[in-house]
Amino acid sequence: MEHQSGRKALVHRAKGNFVVEENIGNVQWPQQCAVCGGPAETTDCLHLHSTFKALGKIDVDVDGIPYCRECFPKVHRGKVLERVRTVLAFVLGIPLGLYLIVLSMQQRSSGSKFVWIGMIMVLALAAGFGLSWLIVDFPIRRLFRRQFAKPVDAWLIQENKSDNREGISVVISIPNEDYAAAFAGLNGA
Repeated sequence: MEHQSGRKALVHRAKGNFVVEENIGNVQWPQQCAVCGGPAETTDCLHLHSTFKALGKIDVDVDGIPYCRECFPKVHRGKVLERVRTVLAFVLGIPLGLYLIVLSMQQRSSGSKFVWIGMIMVLALAAGFGLSWLIVDFPIRRLFRRQFAKPVDAWLIQENKSDNREGISVVISIPNEDYAAAFAGLNGA
């Protein structure tokens, strides 16, 4: 991984995750598989995109996440399964919401229809997500347990940094506790 500058990444631990306040390109990854702890043979990159009111669109790459050749496809399968579940949640939730809206319009007064429509759609999307988890995620992950692995995950947050400046930080979640301890040791967290 290419280091951006001579400055070390500013990393601290919060709620079981790692928060990288500065120099994400200088984060050091232990050179072992992030899932099983075996020798690292390939790396992954997470592309993070988010839009914040005061700061605009932010694009960040978290590169160099090491995996072995056996675990990398398992991590990729898990990401694909999450996308399938999300799409299925909308495919189930939106028609369910529209159906419930049509049913409720026959029984509601005109004054509260707009609020009622919003509540129904939120509940229908939540039901769609639950159904997609029951249909896709729950049985597939149980039946093919050895075919999936929990990956290192990351997301962007807007926060007050340790020097009281407001800005964007990257939160990194590492499911493997041994690997997380090695990551903390390398990055001073």
